[in-house]
Amino acid sequence: MSQAKVTIIGRPNVGKSSFFNMFVGHKIAIVADEAGTTRDISEYDMIDQDTGISYIVADSGGLDFGSKEDEVAVDIIERTKMAIQESQLLIWLVEYDGFTTLDEQIYDVLRKQSKIPYVLVANKADNETKRLEAYSIAGKGEEMFFPISVSHNYGLKDIKIWVAKYLQSQGYVAPEVDSWENQAIKLAVLGRPNVGKSSLINALVGKDRVMVKDLAGTTRDSVDTKFSFDGKEYILIDTAGIRRLSKIGTRNVENWSVMRSERSLKRADVIAVVMDGDDGVVQQDLHIINDVLEENKGLILVINKWDKVLKKSTVSPEQMMDRYLHYLHEKIDFLPWAAVIFTSAVDRKRVDQIFEKAAQIFEWRHKRVKTSIFNEFIEQAVYKHPPTGNKKSHNPKIYYGSQVDVNPPKFILTVNNPDHFHFSYKRYLENRIRDNFWFDGTPMIIEMRGRGKYKDVVK
Repeated sequence: MSQAKVTIIGRPNVGKSSFFNMFVGHKIAIVADEAGTTRDISEYDMIDQDTGISYIVADSGGLDFGSKEDEVAVDIIERTKMAIQESQLLIWLVEYDGFTTLDEQIYDVLRKQSKIPYVLVANKADNETKRLEAYSIAGKGEEMFFPISVSHNYGLKDIKIWVAKYLQSQGYVAPEVDSWENQAIKLAVLGRPNVGKSSLINALVGKDRVMVKDLAGTTRDSVDTKFSFDGKEYILIDTAGIRRLSKIGTRNVENWSVMRSERSLKRADVIAVVMDGDDGVVQQDLHIINDVLEENKGLILVINKWDKVLKKSTVSPEQMMDRYLHYLHEKIDFLPWAAVIFTSAVDRKRVDQIFEKAAQIFEWRHKRVKTSIFNEFIEQAVYKHPPTGNKKSHNPKIYYGSQVDVNPPKFILTVNNPDHFHFSYKRYLENRIRDNFWFDGTPMIIEMRGRGKYKDVVK
């Protein structure tokens, strides 16, 4: 039996995202007083420690059926209805002191799809008096009723226990222990607003999972998607469009989105930086790329909206691609090893190449070079181009070296004195390592360690 899905539903500002965060034990969903803060379906894999049952908990957007002229509200409704149909159990969150008109409208939706059971949860029941009052709204056809208080962390443990036992009674069992997540390629998609990142993710996962609107900052929540492609497992880490912090208020919701994007960058193995091919490389693109380099992540430069570029071009597609690659090398000359893919998300052109390249980069990031082979290479590299000294010394020496780590690949060279090497020599060695052992699409770390009194490390 496949993994069960439990979706949290309710009207706006009833506390769904706070409930979701407390339920899963992580600050995943963005919490704010602004209606419509949760726009996409955020999901989390839950594992019940007592039963071993594993299930997906999903946080949906607030249902407001009165905002038919609001495109965002309508999109949230459609997205949440899809999530409901995919679920095996719903957690319907209301407030303890009575039903509103919106609550009644949600109840009508639940009655029409009687196949999916639901739990009714009355939030903000902060004391015993309020909890007793909450029972007046029970009896709406729910499987179970719980008065709770998210702000006081009351009642959530009881819900988790009940949900796990209910799923167990429906035939869901504990999955076999495997290392799926450890083996999966973690791919994050970053980019400034309006470069087509959400459309690209929709093309990647094959369904409208992330909202797409021509509005800067539309995507706020991070959404992880697990799936297989061409025999390999992936975890696609979607992140909110990155904005410069100077352009948004320090207490703004999107400021939190930027911090979420930074956390997603740290979790990933490979980063696909999406750029607007029609706009060219702008300063904010370079800033994002620099963030990727600081974290030593694998890098794919995705030039999106390539269909627009070709429409304006008077040369063949092949010539235009060559010209654009030359332009990229001029604008980003410090990244000769980065992978480049030209995509059109709306036409799904070359989108699958992102997965193929990510798999290659993942393989290079985990590749190990035997110490004996590496030292033979070092001898040849030094023979062809002896180390260049600086003003402090004209006699730098490399004794031996080895690869000490992967993901990213890390090499340590034992030398007479790290300070005696000209900075350009390390670049020469890196280029020769890539020529001989590839390591395409990933930065590498090269450290020089001295002997004796020169044990300082130069990175």
